[in-house]
Parts: sequence; C-alpha cells; structure tokens
Amino acid sequence: MNRDATMTVGKYLVSRLEEVGLKHIFGVPRDYVLPLFVDLEESSIEVIGNCNELNAGYAADAYARMNGLGAVCVTYGFSGFSLINVVVGTYAERVPLIAISGAPRSNEPSDHHLLHHTIGDTLFQDEIYQKVTLCSEILNDRENAPRQIDNELDKCLTYKRPV
Repeated sequence: MNRDATMTVGKYLVSRLEEVGLKHIFGVPRDYVLPLFVDLEESSIEVIGNCNELNAGYAADAYARMNGLGAVCVTYGFSGFSLINVVVGTYAERVPLIAISGAPRSNEPSDHHLLHHTIGDTLFQDEIYQKVTLCSEILNDRENAPRQIDNELDKCLTYKRPV
C-alpha cells in the first residue's frame, strides 16, 4: 500500500474502483461500513443509496449487466446475508459484481460473542461468501490489503463472476 499515512484500506479500495472505471455504487450505509461510505462520497463514484440490501444488490446486478462491472456496499451480518441471493444469481449468470461488506474490527472478540449484527461467529459470513463467489477476502491487514484488492478486481473482471 502507498506508505502515505493517510492512505487507508478503504481509500485504496475506492481508488482502485475508480481506476477500473466504476462510476456508481449501490448500497445501504450502516454502522460497520460508514467509513467506506465517507471515502466513496469524497470520490468520483456516485453513491446510490437504497432502502434495503436486496434492492441495492439487484440494482448493482443490473448496473453490471449494462456497464460491465457493478458494486454493492452493505454492512455486516443481516445486511451481508440479505445480499446472498443476488450474489448467487450473479455467479450463475457470469455477472461481474463486487460485493463489499463492513465487519467488526479484527481486534473485537470473534469467539461466539454476540456483537452487534453477528450470530456469534464473525467468520461465518465470509465462509458463506467463499462458496458463492469466485473469491472472498477479509481485509484486516493494511500491508496485504492492496494485493488482496487487486487480486479480487482482476478475477472479477477476467472471469465475469462476483467477488
């Protein structure tokens, strides 16, 4: 990642989304993903807010079909789970979709503690997404995040499948 102290993982992700030509992103701004929405609002990407995650997902799906790439941004837990049907559909139909989810901080306990929006296992959402996407990454290491982000974007665009 750029050694600039102001370059966060979120800012890097947004800059890469701009570089691959994303003009709009759909989503529902909620707690765990609010900092990313701030980064998006400060970028050239237009944020299209939606009433719920399923609507945001289907809007991003349609957008991807029309423009070659779509993205949706939601929070963790119920929000990410609400998006599963859309993601499975985009996988089956070879639609390049980037599904972004916030999550509890990596230093929060993950051993079956019921944190806000969790079911007691903070890795469960990623385990599900591993099965319904081309690849899924947890971005919890500032040094490795750029490689992970670049890998996900490359696979999404190359294979026309959700990440």
